[in-house]
Amino acid sequence: MERKPKVIQAVVNAACEQLQAESKNVTVNAVVGICGGSFSTVGDMVKLWREEQAAHSAPLLQMPDSVTATMHKAAFDIWAAASTLAGESVERIQHEAGEAITKAKAELAEYAGEVSRLERELEQAHIKTLEVKHSLDAAQEKAVKITRENAGYVAQLTEKDHQLISLKADYAKLQSELVEIAKAATKPARKPRAKATPKKAAE
Repeated sequence: MERKPKVIQAVVNAACEQLQAESKNVTVNAVVGICGGSFSTVGDMVKLWREEQAAHSAPLLQMPDSVTATMHKAAFDIWAAASTLAGESVERIQHEAGEAITKAKAELAEYAGEVSRLERELEQAHIKTLEVKHSLDAAQEKAVKITRENAGYVAQLTEKDHQLISLKADYAKLQSELVEIAKAATKPARKPRAKATPKKAAE
C-alpha cells in the first residue's frame, strides 16, 4: 500500500490560497480534499494561515506623537521604578549577605578555636600517654628485676635450709655423743680386786 506524503504548512497554505482564488470558502474539509491529511492536523494549519492573513491585511495606523511620548514616559517611569526596586533589592541582598558572611565568619572562628582547643588537649593526652608508657615500662623492668632478685633469694634460702638441716643433724649427733660421754662420766668406778695372799707354807 502506497504511503501518503506528510502534509506540511506550505502545502496547506497553497490549498487555502487556491480556494480563495477560486472564490470558494476556505474550510478544513475543502483543504483536506485538496492536499489530504487528518482533520485535526490540517485544521491547526488552516487556523495558522488565517491568523497570518489577518495580520497582513490589518491596516497600519500611525501612532500619534502624544501617545508615543506617553508611552516613552511610561516606559521611563517603569524603568526608573524597576531600577529603584532593583537597587533596593540589591542593597537588601548585599546587607543580608554581609550579615550572613559575618555570622559565618564568627561561627568559623568559633569552630577554629574549638579545633585548636581539641588539638591541644589531644597533644596533652598524647604526652600523658607517653609518660604513662614510660612509667609502665620502668615498672615492668623493675618488676622483672625484683622477680630475678626474688628468685635468687629463694635459691639462697633453699641453700640455707639445706645447710640448717645439715647443722641440725650434726647438732643432734653431737648432742647424742655428749649424752653418751656424760653417762660414761657418771658411772661409778669399779673397785680393783684384792690380790689373794699366798698361804704360808705349812709348817
